[in-house]
Amino acid sequence: MNSNSTKPSRGRPKTLDREHVLDVAMDAYWKEDIGNLSLNEICRRSGVSKPGLYREFSNEDGLMKAVIMRYQEQVLNPVQQMLNSETSFREALDSLVSFATSASCHHESPMGCLFIKMRESRMHLGEATRAQVDFLEEQGLATFRKWVERAKVKGEFSADMSSEFAAAYIDAQLSNASSQLTRGEDQKIVKKMLLIAFSMLG
Repeated sequence: MNSNSTKPSRGRPKTLDREHVLDVAMDAYWKEDIGNLSLNEICRRSGVSKPGLYREFSNEDGLMKAVIMRYQEQVLNPVQQMLNSETSFREALDSLVSFATSASCHHESPMGCLFIKMRESRMHLGEATRAQVDFLEEQGLATFRKWVERAKVKGEFSADMSSEFAAAYIDAQLSNASSQLTRGEDQKIVKKMLLIAFSMLG
């Protein structure tokens, strides 16, 4: 008997590269129709078995939630930090427009925002992913509202509207810009429209 032989492990084999799977899944969900993208296709592109993916993420809902949480960490959190900084309202607004109208996260990222795309594809999301998207939406609106309130105190916000309405307005304009970019509309035109939409704020 070969002394190097070992009994097959009954535990959980750790051969799956979680970061690679998340990279592949994020790219796929960002570029393609979420409702038409199968878990089998994600497995094929990432070179992992379906049982292996289920062991790591529990199910497709678990994978999608992990993807949007990764996007939150890499893309959304830095934006929130910028809005929570002492940067002037006008400067932060210009930075927000630049962020919203450029490919973010990686240099080869698709145009538009993955979070907004998932929000608009809510019917295709599982319960855990939908709950995370809803949480991020509420968090985003609260960040916009507090940002506007601070700008009002500093005299940097000139529009005659409540902070709640302003937050919803900013969110709606960003969502519209993201949808336009996802459809392939000209980046420079979308940026100009967003700048005009935000020019009334301060």
